[in-house]
Amino acid sequence: MRVKNAFLAVADVGAAVRFYQGVLGLPLQFQDGDRWAQFKVDGFTWALAAPSEAEAAPGSNAVLTLEVEDLDAAVERLRGAGVRVAAIRDMGSHGRAARFYDPDGNAVQLYQAPR
Repeated sequence: MRVKNAFLAVADVGAAVRFYQGVLGLPLQFQDGDRWAQFKVDGFTWALAAPSEAEAAPGSNAVLTLEVEDLDAAVERLRGAGVRVAAIRDMGSHGRAARFYDPDGNAVQLYQAPR
């Protein structure tokens, strides 16, 4: 398992991109309309997500995304350990993901790249 990215829920992706790119000087990797924007920072992917994409309210904590080879197996392993995992979301050409929460209530997302 490796860290895929971390992202923040933001109310306005465009305004947030203007801040992170324009004010902080982060290099924009790509932007998917008003849903998602991604920066590459020292080899790490930092992203901004609309509330509907993030499934979280703006101003909430960042979500750690862990990339796995087999999302179905990883979800089953977590469920077998008693972790409540949300339904797998199909993100089309962007892959698939499933959200769960750590013991402190922090959101963590498992991600599988498209095949």
